[in-house]
Amino acid sequence: MIRFAPVVLGGVLFVLGCGGDVVDESNGPPPPLTVEAWKELPIQEKYDAATFERLKDADPKLKSPREWDKFMRGVVVPERKVDIPDTPSGAQ
Repeated sequence: MIRFAPVVLGGVLFVLGCGGDVVDESNGPPPPLTVEAWKELPIQEKYDAATFERLKDADPKLKSPREWDKFMRGVVVPERKVDIPDTPSGAQ
């Protein structure tokens, strides 16, 4: 029985050492998001309402409806046209 103690202890230490740092995102809201970081997001996440809230958190002036509208017209709509181009229904 004592012969197996070093093997068991080594295995336990190996498993504990391989854990690494795990970021638990369930401990609160995600951090604010810069426009540059937003442009790098996958399309599915980029246009999500929660993502837009993160943009507003990063730049307090975007909380103003007028500034948000300006931001949408000047940044989001042009970016969306690049990400999701309109194609005519008959075009291939």
